[in-house]
Amino acid sequence: MGKRILICGGGTAGHIYPALSIIEEINENYKDSVVLYVGTDKGMEKTIIGKLKISFKMIKAAGLIQKGSLNKKAINYFKFIFVLISGFFKSIQILFDFKPDIILGMGGYVCAPVLLSAVFLRKKFALHEQNYIPGRLNKFFSKFCIYIFLSFKETREYLKIPETKVIFSGNPVRKIIREALNRRPDYKKYGLDEKKFTITAFGGSLGADKINNTFIELYEHFKNRTDLQFLLISGNRFYDKLKNKNEGIISNSQSLKVFPYINEMDEVYNLTDLIISRSGANTVAEIAFCNIPAILIPYPGAINNHQYFNAAFLKKNGKALIIKDENLNREELVKTINDLEKEGKKLYNELKYKKSDGNFINGHRTITEYLVGEKI
Repeated sequence: MGKRILICGGGTAGHIYPALSIIEEINENYKDSVVLYVGTDKGMEKTIIGKLKISFKMIKAAGLIQKGSLNKKAINYFKFIFVLISGFFKSIQILFDFKPDIILGMGGYVCAPVLLSAVFLRKKFALHEQNYIPGRLNKFFSKFCIYIFLSFKETREYLKIPETKVIFSGNPVRKIIREALNRRPDYKKYGLDEKKFTITAFGGSLGADKINNTFIELYEHFKNRTDLQFLLISGNRFYDKLKNKNEGIISNSQSLKVFPYINEMDEVYNLTDLIISRSGANTVAEIAFCNIPAILIPYPGAINNHQYFNAAFLKKNGKALIIKDENLNREELVKTINDLEKEGKKLYNELKYKKSDGNFINGHRTITEYLVGEKI
């Protein structure tokens, strides 16, 4: 008999794509199970999960912003509490109606009211932590969950909970990414040449202004190199500004291609030789799975500096180099790439993950087995 599974999570792709990979596994191999996804109407989940053939419910939720003046902080606290109460009662109604066997929190502020209602109604729930350093929400709710699934074994050190609750699963990677390397790269679709070494840059699902501008400067330095080509995914919110500022450079170049957003990241990974990007958990998992070397620029505003620790994991395994955001400029990027070429390292040493290790290999399967199998 199948399980009734409620999954919540949202905001950015880092929370949503791992959830998507779990839903794919359930739909493919556990067809008698039923999934309900709970998100907000503001996060990316409405677009990504809303396309799937599963039930999707929306609630109100907001993050707790602690920056700004005293008055602004007071307003933020009031708004947070008001929205949390509203989301809590809506979540109570959803749980009564759906009657889940298990709830899975994938991160993002939408999880707070859902998990509070689960605690109140004494419903079983599990958590997934994508980042190396666990977030405040997962730290709090880990005291009440039956399991917390971790992407990194070392994350265990930051949680004061019994060992029996902790499951090292890795960060689930979407099926389309897992199968990407089995397909022939489509360079023409993006106006690229398959004979050239491709350097791709992006700043996560929302983009990063500093990475965009520095990457254009990097291209300007190397534009006479006939063996290199450059692909930049700027993020929708920065595209117009970037294009207007660099119209002449972008329109006159055959080796620089700029896109506001590319949904088919599997195709991008398939044709990329070197990545320059932020180090969100989802990005780290996907480039690690695809064995693509990277120069990572951790987002300095990430809570508990967790992007730095995500990046440090790849650096420790010989898969990435790190440039701090405060040190990011054209000269630093040029020097890093020149140093790699001098060492003959167009590609770093390939990571060899063991299947038993689980990290970025079977995360989707491991978590699903706990949710749907007899382990709960």
